[in-house]
Amino acid sequence: MHQPKTNRSEDFEELFRSHYSHLCATAYYVVDNEEAAKDIVQDFFLYCWKKRDELSILNFNSYSTRAVRNAALNYIKRAGRIAFDSTAIIEASADQLPDDQYQPEENKEAALWAAISRLPEQRQRIFLMSNRDELKYKDIASQLGISVNTVKTQIKLAYQFLRKECEWIVRFVIFLYFLSKS
Repeated sequence: MHQPKTNRSEDFEELFRSHYSHLCATAYYVVDNEEAAKDIVQDFFLYCWKKRDELSILNFNSYSTRAVRNAALNYIKRAGRIAFDSTAIIEASADQLPDDQYQPEENKEAALWAAISRLPEQRQRIFLMSNRDELKYKDIASQLGISVNTVKTQIKLAYQFLRKECEWIVRFVIFLYFLSKS
C-alpha cells in the first residue's frame, strides 16, 4: 500500500501484518473492547482492499491511524456509549490518542513520571526513596523522622494513585499482550 494501486495480495498481507497491532491498539484505546477493536481494524483493511484501485495514499501510517481512530469514534457514537455534541469534541478526543509515530516505552515512562510528579510532595519523596533509591521502609522512616507505618501507608497510597492515573497504560499493555498471543 506504499504503492496503493498494487493488486498483489502479498504486498497487502505484509502491510496488514506490519500495521495490525498498532491499529488494534489505537482502536482499543478508544473503544476499550478487544473484539470491537479487532473488527474495526479488519473492516478498515477490507475497505482498503476493496478500494485499492481508487485509493491514493501517500503516507499509510498517518492515513490508517486517522481512519481507524475515526472508525472507533464512530463505533462508540453509534453504540450510544458517548453522546457527542459536536465534531470539535470528536477532534479533541482523537488528538489525545496515540499517534502514528507512537513510541510505547517512551510514552509509558513519560506518563509514569508525570503521574509521580502529581503525587503530594511527601508521598512522592517516600515513593521515590523506596523505588528509585531502593531504601528499606525502616531507613526511609529514620531519614524522614516518621514511623514505618506512615511510610507503608504513603507508599500504598502512592501505588493506588499511580494505578488510577496510569490505568490506560495497563489496559494498553494487557491488550498488546493478548494481541500478540492471537
